[in-house]
Amino acid sequence: MRKMLTRPLATLLTAFLAFSGIVTVQADDAARPPVSEKPYGMMQKLALLEGRWTMTTEMTEDNGESWQAFPASEVDLHLRHKGMILAEIPADTASPGFHMETYISFDQYRNVYRKAAIDDVWGIMDMYEGTLEGDAIVFTNLKSGTTFPVGDGIWRNFRLTLELKSPTRMLHIEKSDDGGASWQKAFRITYRKEA
Repeated sequence: MRKMLTRPLATLLTAFLAFSGIVTVQADDAARPPVSEKPYGMMQKLALLEGRWTMTTEMTEDNGESWQAFPASEVDLHLRHKGMILAEIPADTASPGFHMETYISFDQYRNVYRKAAIDDVWGIMDMYEGTLEGDAIVFTNLKSGTTFPVGDGIWRNFRLTLELKSPTRMLHIEKSDDGGASWQKAFRITYRKEA
């Protein structure tokens, strides 16, 4: 009885290992399936953002009349998942303050970039959609409904303008408390790429 169970298990294990080898060879193959070409190409437009950046965040409460700066921090940006996702990961999440991880991909069926932003204070996964406008992607969370409560019955949306530049670039963040009818400056983040 034991020999009978061992032979099918050995056959199954051999088949699994053979299949794994095929999958590994295919994963390493440089050829992309046709369905991957458009999202891969659109994500390659973000390749210049790869590397380590020092970011300085500033906040305004008077629509840009004055700005309050926070201590600089470092983030690493890398294309991952066969070049289909751009991840921005804080280099040090143990330091005091607010840390954010973000992931950007391209939806070829709706022709939009999508950004997921996850913070380590509220833990909300804020979802954005955006399109290329000149040398930037402009994102909003108007469609996703991932708004933030800021008062009795008042929910805040954000619009992000992410510049596609190197070695210095900006991320402009605007807020809206009326569902996108009007926008006010909220944050600006200056990124400087390390050599």
